[in-house]
Amino acid sequence: MQAKFETPPSYVHLLMASCSDVPTEEELQKFAATEAYPEDTFLDTVSNKRALVIVAHDDDDCAMSGTIAKLTQAGWYITQLRLGKHINKAFGTHAVDLICAGNELILPDGNYRPGVDTIQYPYYPISREEIIEQYLHQIVADSLIAKINRFQPSVIFTLDDQKGGYGHPDHVFISEMVLSLFQHQAIHNQRIYQSVYTDHMEYEIVDTWLKAKLEKWNFPHTSSIANELYQIDGMPEPDVQIDIQEMGEIKMNYLRAYPENVKKNLRKFIPYYEEFDAETYFRIFDREFFRVFDEGSV
Repeated sequence: MQAKFETPPSYVHLLMASCSDVPTEEELQKFAATEAYPEDTFLDTVSNKRALVIVAHDDDDCAMSGTIAKLTQAGWYITQLRLGKHINKAFGTHAVDLICAGNELILPDGNYRPGVDTIQYPYYPISREEIIEQYLHQIVADSLIAKINRFQPSVIFTLDDQKGGYGHPDHVFISEMVLSLFQHQAIHNQRIYQSVYTDHMEYEIVDTWLKAKLEKWNFPHTSSIANELYQIDGMPEPDVQIDIQEMGEIKMNYLRAYPENVKKNLRKFIPYYEEFDAETYFRIFDREFFRVFDEGSV
């Protein structure tokens, strides 16, 4: 979920004020999903309990971390593949180590987007034509095919390919590529689970709450830009939900394990998670949501 919206020094007091203005449980509830979707039943039936989380940045799995922890607790072997270098290291370990069995780079040098250091806002949405021009598609694809087929997962978890959560081109690139490899049968897993928010969550968290903060800081609202650029009205609708309430303590520990420079970005997408105990918070945010592609989608 790496956003890299660098908060201007003149607005630091606004961020501190927003974090100290703790809402009531009733106010927090407005951010939680109001919709209901079918409970996932597939994951409980899988005999090959191996999964990969494939993301651009190692904190991109925050909205699916309860599910990853739940599967790990149920005996699954799960690792993460990521495009970019680690953005965090706390207490000698990485946060993702708390929910799965480690992680590794897709490319050894982490150079998947040449010239990215010269781009003022690398998180700014760009067209799919520009994504083709800017990213090392074939090199990343070859590495993914080799790593995925060697690992032999039954399930792959990613962000959505439609807008990558909020429009970050890294998210769109890697999620779109994984889905394309799956649909062209270059990789041999059974399903892809794309982590998404419900319409209500996206409206309240991304399109209202976060948008207001970015406007105060004079930053572009990338979600709105992505919607217009890709001619969509938001993230794809979920197909299933997964109850993660019992994983609340583990998920909260995972979220809080990141260093401050990462947590300031997580706060933009996971409202007030530091202001509540795990039991209270995940009684309200008790589900995670996924768009699912199976072998019949090919």
